[in-house]
Amino acid sequence: MNAGRDFLATYVGTDGRVTRSDQGGDTVSEGQAYALLIAVAEKDRSAFAKLWSWTRSNLRLPSGLFAYHWAAGKITDPQPAADADLLIGWALLLAAERFGDPAYRDAARAVGAAVAKQEIGYDDSGAPVLAAGPWALRPNGPTTIEPGYWAWPAAHDLGSLTGDKRLQGLVPAGAGQLDALTGGGNALPPDWARYGGGANEAVAAPDGTAPVQSGQDGLRTLVWAACEPSTTHLAAAWWSLVSGSAAAAPLSRNLDGSPRQPEVSATSAIAAAAAARAAGDTTASATLRDRARQIDRQYPTYYGAAWVALGDALLDGRLPCTT
Repeated sequence: MNAGRDFLATYVGTDGRVTRSDQGGDTVSEGQAYALLIAVAEKDRSAFAKLWSWTRSNLRLPSGLFAYHWAAGKITDPQPAADADLLIGWALLLAAERFGDPAYRDAARAVGAAVAKQEIGYDDSGAPVLAAGPWALRPNGPTTIEPGYWAWPAAHDLGSLTGDKRLQGLVPAGAGQLDALTGGGNALPPDWARYGGGANEAVAAPDGTAPVQSGQDGLRTLVWAACEPSTTHLAAAWWSLVSGSAAAAPLSRNLDGSPRQPEVSATSAIAAAAAARAAGDTTASATLRDRARQIDRQYPTYYGAAWVALGDALLDGRLPCTT
């Protein structure tokens, strides 16, 4: 089984649109970002070109960022999501290198500049912090964040490409911010939090759909933290919180690591696999990757399939992961 090729074949149309077939057939910018990275990992130049063409034509805003939601032939929510913007820029940069196309590098530089200008706030020490999106920035107030958006390799590479000090500062600042938010790894990263403006706290989902928890959003942080030397110790600490129920792969967890929702999730298994590897337990990591594939076969979802493919690519080194 090749999770990347399976994802591209199952969820990407001939026009380059990623369809959330289990969620009504709509499209989100995050899905386009994931597919672009998967196409790079699979060295599928044709798929990447189609994906980028559709994304650029249908989601790119005058600001240089990308609308979050598209359905029935049009944008239905123009608000950008910072993880999608950051990962789209990173995918373009990686494609420029892998496919030898300088136009992708130029596009990556433009996306990186837009992220730096519109999606970065500051903590109380003046260090940069990646916001959930432009909407999440409040002058003189806390920045709303999703730790699962903090894709360290993407921030590092786009910072190097653009030379923008705000992007360049995200990784060193974010390591300390994430350490403080989770008590040095004694709590899981939450789905949502507020940082700066006197705040440093996990919060419920702004739209009221979920309480304080580490769910499908927060658990992604375990993967990104395992890819950055300055946060590997946190990913290893989180392994101690989830290891006892890792194979159960719960859909969401309380911040102490205990399962909150019992439904299984391929993303949960991939997150635990990354944490296990950070802790040096390579056997458990391999077992959990197999468990994620098993869950995706039994309960196929767009999101689970995307993270099985991304997890494989990151943990195998087909996408840059420095651990």
